[in-house]
Amino acid sequence: MRGSGSFKERSGLWIAVFGPDGAGKSAAIQRLTAQLSLSFREIKRFHFRPRFRRGWQDSPPVTNPHGKSPRGFLLSILKLLYWLADYCYGYVAVIRPALLNSALIVFDRYYPDVLVDPVRYRLPASTLRFAKLLAQLVPSPDLYILLDVPAEALQQRKPEVTCDESRRQRLAYLQMFQSMPNAFIVDAACSLDDVTQQMKAVLVEAMANRTQDRNEVSLIAPA
Repeated sequence: MRGSGSFKERSGLWIAVFGPDGAGKSAAIQRLTAQLSLSFREIKRFHFRPRFRRGWQDSPPVTNPHGKSPRGFLLSILKLLYWLADYCYGYVAVIRPALLNSALIVFDRYYPDVLVDPVRYRLPASTLRFAKLLAQLVPSPDLYILLDVPAEALQQRKPEVTCDESRRQRLAYLQMFQSMPNAFIVDAACSLDDVTQQMKAVLVEAMANRTQDRNEVSLIAPA
């Protein structure tokens, strides 16, 4: 994936949070952004994609992520291209200006999620090679964070898919994160407070390292 500009030259931070249903992404993001509200000029939240500047939209929880059949090949290709346009436009029109203005940008899921769970996004197997090619054109966040939970714990929290599918997704996420730059894995089988603290530690360390490199300002995270 192409870079999102010089991380060291701007004061904002852009993260994408991954994990299967039941990992606690929404709750952790909400707690994290509340704790970091004083460290950034503004906070912008998105779900999966920028949605052409519409930003975060509350929606009912997904109870059957694999309930709909895949789209046809051509429609899926067009859908992927539409998403790519959304990511690129959103970066230029919203994300980059916000990062230059000391904003925290948080995505709950991001484009690589389609490669882990294409069924959720109604993509047939025949489109996955094309989806992987497009991944190289999608602007990249500064940090990727995976909320990792064992399949058995996910089944207790949200048994919307089979245990075998939960195991497959977990392995796919872990394998993907091994090949991604600036990717961090958080143990999300613990309490929400512990998960939030782990996530905040990743962000604070990233900002502190950047500050150290620039020798300009310090990031003070709220307690």
